[in-house]
Amino acid sequence: MNNSNKKETIIQSAREVIIKKGLRDSRISEIAKKADVADSIIYHYFKNREDLIFCVVDRELKAMNRKLHYHFKGIVGPISKLGKMIWFHLSLNDTHTKDVRIIKNLLIESRAYDSFYMHAAYQSLREYTKNLTDILIQGIQEHFFHEDLNVYILRDMFFGLLDEESISCLGPMEPRKTLPDFDTIMALILNMIVKRVNTSNHSDNKKNKAERIILAAKTIFAEKGFYKATVAEIAKRAGVSEGTIYEYYKNKNDLLFSIPKEYVATQDALFKNVIEGEDPLIKLKSFIYYYFFFFLSDGKFLTVYLRDIKLNRKYLSSGLYNEFLEHISYLNDILDEGKEKGFFHSKINNRIFINLFIGTFSHLATRWLNSKKVTAIDMMEELSQVINLLGLAVNTKHAFSLEQIVNYSPRL
Repeated sequence: MNNSNKKETIIQSAREVIIKKGLRDSRISEIAKKADVADSIIYHYFKNREDLIFCVVDRELKAMNRKLHYHFKGIVGPISKLGKMIWFHLSLNDTHTKDVRIIKNLLIESRAYDSFYMHAAYQSLREYTKNLTDILIQGIQEHFFHEDLNVYILRDMFFGLLDEESISCLGPMEPRKTLPDFDTIMALILNMIVKRVNTSNHSDNKKNKAERIILAAKTIFAEKGFYKATVAEIAKRAGVSEGTIYEYYKNKNDLLFSIPKEYVATQDALFKNVIEGEDPLIKLKSFIYYYFFFFLSDGKFLTVYLRDIKLNRKYLSSGLYNEFLEHISYLNDILDEGKEKGFFHSKINNRIFINLFIGTFSHLATRWLNSKKVTAIDMMEELSQVINLLGLAVNTKHAFSLEQIVNYSPRL
């Protein structure tokens, strides 16, 4: 047996052992026995056990990426591509052949290793996830999706949801199929990102235009500073003419001073609802806010939970994970109340929304913990966007059905 064949045999043997035992419990001695080589031979081709395992992961990810691009052939438009990617990823849960199910297990387990993020396999994972960010960018550029969306936050949210769907198939109960969840998942996602065709009356249009101008001004002032920013730049960012801005604001100073005025008015309304109101949407947003800060207040626990517990197959299959999630029952109550009072869409599936929420939390918190560049202000800003997006996902006023999306095209 030549060197290339021997290395290939070792990789295939490692793959078979991993299918049976998982990443954590796969041992070099077992892989060597399967490949019919001495343990020392494996170290001739691979640095250590993790290097060998991640080489298997790398190969699976590259194969998955090729299959996804094959599925993309003939598909036009960001909404269709997004649907195909979500469908493809869900299909990994429902195909019970070893060749496919190993991908799902590897994707979940490998990320629990710090060394994974330094391996070539991580770059293959990034190439796969880039398909999603490219779709989102295309949707924004072609005016299907909101212009102010942060594609990296959405990437974390969507893959977080898909992770939770996968995790639900690893529990102690019988494996559950996730493709039947496709319609509900797409409805949640599209509610968050798709631009609505504006059919509102004139006064609503004026309000919407004023909000866009304030948002654009805030962004441009933050990027360039007040003195360097121009009204023309703000108008371009807001998608209005320069003259339109002067219909709402006397000058650049008036626009600048209107920013805190609008912000305070919004916050006053929010605080009033928190204190006095019974709005389920406010309750939902408050729950999300406090959930994040409850975990973020103890960085050591969060690190251990996300790295060593959350993605551990033994933990997921023990039933303890379900006990840990019992506190999420509060979220179930809020969702039911919102549906009953007509604030939330009646067809929202609580379980899938909770998967979206937990997956979003896990991915965002992991990125924050692993990144040395993310500041407290960045976290607060991203959390604010997440809370708004999750609110849009369930809000009756912004509900899309898949039937409405099929022939959907944006109006500029």
